[in-house]
Amino acid sequence: MGYRKFNFSEQAKSQYTSAWMAEAKDFADQIVKTPNVGESEQSGTLDNIVNLFSERFEELSKVLRSEWGFHSVGQIREVRKNRPVFKQRNINLIGIVCDVRRTKSGGRMVEIEDKTGRMSVFVPKEHPAIDTLLPDDVIGITGRYMKEGEDFFIASRIQYPEVADYQNRGGDDFDPVSVAFTSDVHFGSKYHLGKEWERMMNWLNSDHPIAKNIKYLVCSGDMADGIGVYPGQDNNLSIPDAYDQYEYCARQFDLLPDHITPIMLPGNHDVVRPAEPQPVLESEIQKMFSDCVHMGNPARIRLDHGGESDPFEILSYHGKGIDDMVPRMAHVTYEKPAEAMKEMLKKRHLAPMWGERNALSPEETDQMVIGKKPDLMVTGHTHAHQMEWYRGTPLVVSSTFQGQSDFMRMLGYKPKMGYLSVYNLQNREMKCVGFADQNNPSAGYSATQ
Repeated sequence: MGYRKFNFSEQAKSQYTSAWMAEAKDFADQIVKTPNVGESEQSGTLDNIVNLFSERFEELSKVLRSEWGFHSVGQIREVRKNRPVFKQRNINLIGIVCDVRRTKSGGRMVEIEDKTGRMSVFVPKEHPAIDTLLPDDVIGITGRYMKEGEDFFIASRIQYPEVADYQNRGGDDFDPVSVAFTSDVHFGSKYHLGKEWERMMNWLNSDHPIAKNIKYLVCSGDMADGIGVYPGQDNNLSIPDAYDQYEYCARQFDLLPDHITPIMLPGNHDVVRPAEPQPVLESEIQKMFSDCVHMGNPARIRLDHGGESDPFEILSYHGKGIDDMVPRMAHVTYEKPAEAMKEMLKKRHLAPMWGERNALSPEETDQMVIGKKPDLMVTGHTHAHQMEWYRGTPLVVSSTFQGQSDFMRMLGYKPKMGYLSVYNLQNREMKCVGFADQNNPSAGYSATQ
């Protein structure tokens, strides 16, 4: 993937493909209703949690078997009982990671379990997965016992339930319309970038071909700043009432041109439970918005612009699970959160670690599992901005319209503010428009594979 800088206002129309020249108003909305997440009535008992992990294990084990051809030689209890039989031969096991410990040699001693028992596995320091293993990962492991009487074996292969490497869908069968992405606008905050947001609204209502091409605006959480989210937040609010924040947000959405339909999901600042998956905003808030599709977090947004039998699926996740990955993976940072998104697609889970910084709810099914590979994945939360590709899947880290608050500065967030990411369904191109530069509000980037 690379970035190519250009200035939209200085480019001739010949620079745009026909897909970017189409007008979204000529195409009807094609949003497929999908089940909302986070709406079960689980009580959070130990049985609920056990059932959640059991369901996660079964779902991702199926992925390992069906998509990667990884078949275990048996369950852990059987392998341990028949250890002499497996001496000096490769063993395939599927398990969920219970614990990861660093050894003196620089390797890792990993404890995995299935429904029958636990097994210790040594991962040498040279193994490429050494720095990506997390508690609660579901993995396939190949290895062997090296010595008589050992109660652990040495791993030679670690197989994640990784998404397959193939081009996402697009092409002439898809309508030539585009989807725009934003998040973390934080209406109600003293640090909300009102001027930059106004510039974006003016641009979206302009005759610019890319603006006229946008059919949907996906808002991946934290559109309002909320109340009581962090210590001292009251001092940083321009609108102290949460419902007044949403009323102001709704009035801002009314400024969108008619050809753009906003799709909104909650984040950790919104007036819903903090535990993920998060349900949709309450009906009282939804009624404030005249034309907005409300979904839970994460949201599987299905767009039938390639025909009803082949919907384009966007996986939108606010991204709180990134907070658990940053302290455990050196290559994952708040400046480059797309690396966390790659790990999510590798592990096929948006927030694998239970009981860490990110609260999770034990739903009847694990709704944070990434079952079907998405055609596009988008996150917010980190106030960064990235557009990348991973194994044929476009990744978007939505930009913020909030300046750096004192709390963000304390946490080490370095926001990249005032960008709008845009993806065309037909030609698979990603572009971005920046609104933070008053003298050049249309400067942006094009992301290529």
